[in-house]
Amino acid sequence: MGAHHVISLTRRVPDLEPARAFYRQFGLEETAPGTFATEIGGEQLHLLAGPAAEVVEIHIGVDSAFDLEEIAARLEGLGVAVTRTAVAIAAVEPVSGVSVRLSVAARLPKDPPRVPDTGDRTDLMRRDPVVPLRLGHVVVGCTDVERAKVFFLDGIGMRLSDYVIGGPFMRFETDHHNIVLLPAPLTLLHHTAWKVRSVDEVGYGGSRMIENHPERHAWGLGRHGASANYFWYLKDPAGAFAEYYHSDMDDLADGPYFWDPVPGTGELPVAVWASPALTEQPLVPEAMRAPILTEG
Repeated sequence: MGAHHVISLTRRVPDLEPARAFYRQFGLEETAPGTFATEIGGEQLHLLAGPAAEVVEIHIGVDSAFDLEEIAARLEGLGVAVTRTAVAIAAVEPVSGVSVRLSVAARLPKDPPRVPDTGDRTDLMRRDPVVPLRLGHVVVGCTDVERAKVFFLDGIGMRLSDYVIGGPFMRFETDHHNIVLLPAPLTLLHHTAWKVRSVDEVGYGGSRMIENHPERHAWGLGRHGASANYFWYLKDPAGAFAEYYHSDMDDLADGPYFWDPVPGTGELPVAVWASPALTEQPLVPEAMRAPILTEG
């Protein structure tokens, strides 16, 4: 596949300074005001000030200029207008209105292996903040996921891994998912997920984030059903969620078909275990709360 990872996400947030402070404490390195980097992914989050929360752009890396032309041709075949520059192409996903930019970029290095336990209990006493390795996936709510998924599957060339709570989970290669679309009454950022080295780092990072801010806690610690990722979700000040996650299964995926759905298996649960216990709507962004409450 030519497309291989999400290079970065650009968001507009109504109150920039609290959001910047949140992501600094989350463990991202602020390399410039509103620009945040991970350990191996580089600058992967851009926060802009604006009147309302908005998903501005998803930036995707591809292997070659030939891949850009192939993707542009497929998108145009779907009736999507494509803008070309010397180094990139860009198109707007028609349902959500999110801009997607694709450019030639180096593939990310392999995630560093987990440091084995030494048998010394003092190793469990964390002394440094968690630093996420990379941005693993972006989850966008939109009004028609079936129409919107065509852009990513047939246009960009992603593969479908699973449906969970009514949304397509789509991948580039060996991660279970890199972009997810969830049903929502409007376009919004549901969450971003940031990979860490172990389930201990998921727990340590989440605990540290809520130590003086219990209102940040959303859901976790838990383990997802489809991807088998360990997770902890936190509420960010701009109304979306930020997830620490660790995956054992992604490391086992050795080819493009590893995560392909098995016919007849049905939809897997959101979580096989979690704290607090699973509910029908475990993670509802602030922008969706009013519409959901009025439907009941």
